[in-house]
Amino acid sequence: MKRIGSWLFALMIILAMFLSSCGTEAAPETIVVAVPLDPGSNAAQNPGSPNLSYAVAEDIDAAFNSFLDNMVGYNAINPAGLYEMLAEEPPPFLLDVRCINEVAEHGYIEGATVIPLLELGKNLDLLPSFDSTIVAYCGSGWRCTIAMTALGPLGWNSTFVLKEGSYQGWAEAGYPVALGLPETVALHAASPDPAMTAVINKMLSSIPEDWGFVTANAILQELDKDQNLIMIDVRSDDEVKATGSIEGAIHIPLEDFIDRKTDWPIDKDATIVIYSGYGHRSTIAMTILMTYGYSDVRSLGG
Repeated sequence: MKRIGSWLFALMIILAMFLSSCGTEAAPETIVVAVPLDPGSNAAQNPGSPNLSYAVAEDIDAAFNSFLDNMVGYNAINPAGLYEMLAEEPPPFLLDVRCINEVAEHGYIEGATVIPLLELGKNLDLLPSFDSTIVAYCGSGWRCTIAMTALGPLGWNSTFVLKEGSYQGWAEAGYPVALGLPETVALHAASPDPAMTAVINKMLSSIPEDWGFVTANAILQELDKDQNLIMIDVRSDDEVKATGSIEGAIHIPLEDFIDRKTDWPIDKDATIVIYSGYGHRSTIAMTILMTYGYSDVRSLGG
């Protein structure tokens, strides 16, 4: 019995030394890495969660729901509306998400801060506080919609987009523009959640060169070749009843987009085209799906 007790005591010492050596290793990064799932589990059947940790996926759900609930007129304004807003006190923060060479060639709206869309997530220190009103613009109104949708889950819920031609429409209407490149100043006015920032950075880095824009003619040609192409209609119930829909399309009104995640395609590599009335709402939905890890999703322009 004494021999057995001594053997057990020695074994316990060895085990303690082993556990102590293991404890010095750094914990693995868990912010947005893939989480292995049992294919039969409930989480595996939820299209919104497989590429995100559970906590982050729940945070994104809540953030996007808040963003969608707080929209007024889908947060779109025209050049005349922006001109009136700039006369208010304080004026909105102007965010230009065009490329630097575009700004240098065509000018910018005076007072704007230029952060190219693909670099937005890496330059959040240039943005104002969360409670500030931001108006984003670009060349035609497409990229600024992506920017607005990206900023929503990060905490900026009062972000609007300049539509009706965006910067081009503003300039053609005769509103004042400035030439050259504006100065940028780091404000350090807001502190977005690091995990959420990592998710948004990953999404922005996956945006294709065409910004996810696709025309009706291009889709018609694709439908002839790919019968597995999935179309999602994000218009309201009343719009669908009044004007019909594309045959076979999945109807998910934008306002319900997060709550109806179970209606999203399960295959995140599926070819998806989203459409709305003019392309604004579909671009919002496209950005949301890209945030959840969908790799081949586009928005029907026009």
